[in-house]
This record gives sequence, C-alpha cells and structure tokens, in this order.
Amino acid sequence: MLPEASGVSPSPPTLRRAAASNRAPGAAFAWRAFGIALFLAYPPTAHYARPAATVALLAALAANLAASFLARHPARWLAPAAAASLLFLELTHAQWLLYVPPIAINLALGWLFGRTLARGRVPLITRFAMLERGTLSEELARYTRTLTWLWTLLFAGAALAPLVLALSGNRDAWWLFTNLVNYLLVAALFLGEFVYRRLRFRNYRHQSPLRVLHDVRRMDLFER
Repeated sequence: MLPEASGVSPSPPTLRRAAASNRAPGAAFAWRAFGIALFLAYPPTAHYARPAATVALLAALAANLAASFLARHPARWLAPAAAASLLFLELTHAQWLLYVPPIAINLALGWLFGRTLARGRVPLITRFAMLERGTLSEELARYTRTLTWLWTLLFAGAALAPLVLALSGNRDAWWLFTNLVNYLLVAALFLGEFVYRRLRFRNYRHQSPLRVLHDVRRMDLFER
C-alpha cells in the first residue's frame, strides 16, 4: 500500500509559482519605472528632436499605458517598441499628433471634475473633503463645490490654450505652455488653495498636501 500524501514537500510546480510571485513585484516596479522614464523623456524630445521621433515616443507611451491595463504577460515589453517603430516608419509627417496629448489630457481632467457638478452628484473636491472629515458643514460644502468649479475651469482653459497656440503655428510658445506653464498653474492652484484654506478655515484641522495626494490615489475617481 502506498503511504498517504500528508507531509509531502511542495511539488516543483508549486515552487516555480512561489518564485514567480517573488519576481512579480520587481517586474511591476520595472514596468512602472519604464513608463515614468517615457513620460519624463517627452518634454525634451518634443522640443529638441525631430517630429517623427516625438510621435514615436508618444506611441510608445500610449502603448505602455494600454499594456498596463490590458496585459500582464512579459511580452507587453514589446508593445512600446512596436508602436514606436510603426509610428516612426508610417506616420513621419503626422506632426499634428504632437498637439493632441496636452489637449486631450486637460479635457479629460476637466471632464473628470466637471461631471461631478451635475445635479444629484457630489462634487469631486467635496468627496475628497468627506474622505478626510466625514460629514461637512454647509460652509465647507459650498467651498468645495466652488473649488471643483475652479479646477474644471482651469483644465478647460489649459486645453484651450495649447489648441490656440497650435493653430497659431507658434511652436515655441506651445512648448513653453504645455511643458512648463501648464504644470506651474496646476501646482500654483493646488498649493495656493492649501494656504488660502488654512487661513480662511483656521478652526479646522487640515491634512498636508502629500496626505491629500495619498487619499486621492486610493479613491475611485469614476464613482457615480
């Protein structure tokens, strides 16, 4: 009679799965680092490189983002290179693609904030405040709704400005706005609002900007 299987050491397939799980965090970190590197490479590439190279970099970045959501297979590393090669070879004259990302990104952010201002929905900044404080006073509710409007208008303007500059043909002004002024405006509103809120609502406890960003990361921004 064969002995019972209790107490038998894990089989090789189990050991292989354990090794794979140990490698997974490192692979995920490398993939995120690769995406960040592509993102950081865009501003200097858009300014100094040939348009075809910039279009190829945009394709690689888009493929990296898409593969992050659609695939976990190691072959996803091939997607950015394949997309970049295709765009570089086939669309070398599609310079208009360079102007799409800042417009599309700001429109998407404006929609993300603006959609929550519709009747029956909770404004996005109000949700952030409720995550921190629970219930809000009427004064804070009005303030957070106004602030949601302000962010919506900022992103709408930040989408309109590069469109106007692109149509004007002034690429240097377009580059300056999309790669510097746009980020400065967002930072100024984020940090300036924090200072203003500390002064206006002195009797409330306020989280640091870093803590606010941490709370935003764990929130479902697309909740109805």
